[in-house]
Amino acid sequence: MADTVYDVTTWPGASVSPYTDIGKVINEIIADIKSKQTTQNTRPGAVIYIPPGHYDLLTRVVVDISFLQIKGSGHGFMSNAIRDESSTGSWIEVQPGASHIRVKNTDGHNEAFLVQRSGSPSVVGRLNGVVFQDFCIDGVTSSKPYTPGNSKTGISVQSDNDSFRFEGMGFVYLEHAMVVRGADAASFTNNFIAECGSCIELTGASQVAKITNKYLISAWAGYSVFAENAEGMLISGNTILWACNITLTNSNRCAVSANKLLSNFPSMVSLSNGSSGNLVSGNHFRRVYGDGTSTRFDDLYGLVRISGDDNAVTGNQFSFSVPAANITPSGADPTIVLVAGGARNYLATNNITANLGVKVVLDASSTATKILYSAASSQLQAYTTDYSLVATP
Repeated sequence: MADTVYDVTTWPGASVSPYTDIGKVINEIIADIKSKQTTQNTRPGAVIYIPPGHYDLLTRVVVDISFLQIKGSGHGFMSNAIRDESSTGSWIEVQPGASHIRVKNTDGHNEAFLVQRSGSPSVVGRLNGVVFQDFCIDGVTSSKPYTPGNSKTGISVQSDNDSFRFEGMGFVYLEHAMVVRGADAASFTNNFIAECGSCIELTGASQVAKITNKYLISAWAGYSVFAENAEGMLISGNTILWACNITLTNSNRCAVSANKLLSNFPSMVSLSNGSSGNLVSGNHFRRVYGDGTSTRFDDLYGLVRISGDDNAVTGNQFSFSVPAANITPSGADPTIVLVAGGARNYLATNNITANLGVKVVLDASSTATKILYSAASSQLQAYTTDYSLVATP
């Protein structure tokens, strides 16, 4: 085996068993990599392999080198919540499987993996090409809605970074699954994230991130996807369930397309704080009543809420089915799309089916909104006269 490929179960330099503290073992491997790759032109990175097994993590892993790949052999997800709410005496298995890391930090930190390099990126450069792939990060115990919950974070990236990949991962029972700051061309794909407070959070600023082909199942107090100051992000091909909440704040020219979105709560897609030039297209929105109780948003907030300019909401299917007795405020007509502010927003060829009266709402601060076959005349509630409407027949 090349000296740039490490197996946590067989590497002879470990001071402790990886089953006892895989965090300490990975930190020791990273130190070994740094001791061997010592010049600017001799740092190709390395692969750290985690075979199938159950590993406890007592010590936070700190990644401060580029081109490191931490890989397992499967996301190993299982629903801890269903397990904890069931009688499991005759179950065949009661733990997540494959390459399974149980986060039990005893070092005073809340993260399983912290990716951070000291020094300014303009001086020491950004971190590049780090990959997390095919293993499960399990917070072990928690309770709904998982935030603040156990205050644990799966992966926290706190240095500016380029071309990171998060692929085939499983996350369960964490307050934050992934928090990535300063992301350039980050790719999140084929992950299974459930029973976490928030799934994916892009903080600081990011550009051209991709969030694709995922299952995201978060509770009602956090976010499925949160991004601030994002440019050109793609959110596509995902199945987002339970409390779907995609919030983009001051984010521009992003696309939210071809997703299956199911939520027990309002605010499924929110474009806030001047988010402009975004496309929300070809999604299936389904709003139902079910597990969980939240006063975070009422039914006047909107399934889609827009506050910014030149956004397009086109070709979406909205399916609303909530008993009238469960609408808040009581007796209100729920809002499907709310244009809360901004100019030249465009709603076209959206189809709405509902079990009761619903509205598309234009607030007074919205201007030059165009609505084409996205609401019947009786469904439009406008607090402004500055709009154009071609009503759905």
